[in-house]
Amino acid sequence: MVDYVSSLGTHVGDVGGFQFHAFPTLEQLSSVSEQQLRDAGFGYRAKYIIGTVNALRSKPGGGEEWLRSLRKLGLQDVISALSTLPGVGPKVAACVALFSLDQHHAVPVDTHVWRIATKYLLPELAGSQLTPKLCDRVAEAFVTKYGKYAGWAQTLLFIAELPSQKALLPSHLWTNKQHNLAKIEDGEEEVE
Repeated sequence: MVDYVSSLGTHVGDVGGFQFHAFPTLEQLSSVSEQQLRDAGFGYRAKYIIGTVNALRSKPGGGEEWLRSLRKLGLQDVISALSTLPGVGPKVAACVALFSLDQHHAVPVDTHVWRIATKYLLPELAGSQLTPKLCDRVAEAFVTKYGKYAGWAQTLLFIAELPSQKALLPSHLWTNKQHNLAKIEDGEEEVE
């Protein structure tokens, strides 16, 4: 999906056999149909992408100007503004705020981040259902712990929990549980 969207942007060069493109403009994105996005693997998101592109293009001064203006706002105002776009809820809005609008303390909360939070920051909430109110509490806990770069700290913790990334860790950084699982896989008995 990322390759498809990036290929819509202007080609900026090749490095090591890889092509690089600028992120597509709204004009470039507007040339894509919902069906093309579905064929590229976007599924149900395709209609929201088309709707958001159209909504942004209809903004006074154009969507790019409107998006840039959000950098001047506080995080909650940014999330509220972005949530007016089709298919954009608090999590996606927090992602955009973090990755594109200089809101380094924005913490996109989903079930994966919830598990990280209950493991490291809010263990007393383990077993609770994730609600909008608890999403706010999780974000606040990350900001309290990691400060103005809480969103990036959350991103690193999220990536570190991915099985594909854990597999890259040198064994001396594994937890005891990971060492025990590796021993079991090698045919040894588990050691407590």
